[in-house]
Amino acid sequence: MKNNFIELFEKCKDELKDLAFTHSSFANQHGVESNERVEFLGDTVLSTIVSDYLYKHYHKTEGKMTKIRSSFVCTENLSKLAKELGIESRIKIGKSLTQISDAILADTIESMIGVMYLSFGLHSISGAVLNALKVKEILKAGGIKTDFKSELQEYTQERKLKLNYEVEKYETAGGQMNFRANCFVSGEFLSYGQGSTKREAEQNSAKLALQKLKKK
Repeated sequence: MKNNFIELFEKCKDELKDLAFTHSSFANQHGVESNERVEFLGDTVLSTIVSDYLYKHYHKTEGKMTKIRSSFVCTENLSKLAKELGIESRIKIGKSLTQISDAILADTIESMIGVMYLSFGLHSISGAVLNALKVKEILKAGGIKTDFKSELQEYTQERKLKLNYEVEKYETAGGQMNFRANCFVSGEFLSYGQGSTKREAEQNSAKLALQKLKKK
């Protein structure tokens, strides 16, 4: 299934494939175009493909479908796909970066989808994208990934508790930008989570907070 995604991508023009793997740090260093614009396009195309499938095959409320879509298009899921596809070695980064973060991997997947869309159109790539992300397979098995942040919000709202996060951005020793999210419930510090994106850090923090709250 993932091979179909790669096979379709490899049929794109060489200059478009090269663009998909050109991170802004490399582009700025060498004075070439980065993949940011095609990533923007791919992000929208990906959301449209998943939304279209959910609308046609998964008859739930808007809120439920939004959560399900988020579980497929989030950084964690897209970076996982990138690792499975083995594309990390193809990504061009500048000297300012010493490693490729999950956020960069996820952005590159979106860039690849943008390039595929430009090359073949929405209808021709939908099946390959859905298969690569295992959308049909996961939905059929009922294995929807938990949105811990939303679950924690619902938990605290039901009990009239105040929930808030304090997010800090920091640079690792390897030059990667990471986030730390501290979770507070009614003024009490409960947990912290880390991640390569703000959303990932908050999700990890919310997961730990829920575990603590449910033990009380």
